Amino acid sequence: MSASDDLPPTGEPVLQAYRIHLRSDEFQFENEVHATQVDREDGWTVFWNGNDVFLRVRDEHIVSLEHLD
Repeated sequence: MSASDDLPPTGEPVLQAYRIHLRSDEFQFENEVHATQVDREDGWTVFWNGNDVFLRVRDEHIVSLEHLD
């Protein structure tokens, strides 16, 4: 599926909800985030809002990542 498949008729990207749980030696974090796209590459998970990256997390810190309906 390409990014254009997520576009509504207006051509604007759709925000989708994700629940993310992160953990390291220094912190623990669990929250719901909204992103138009989530990519995994080279050990990182990257959250996008349109053309802007707003969160980048090392995969080793992700306990769980769930796409919410």
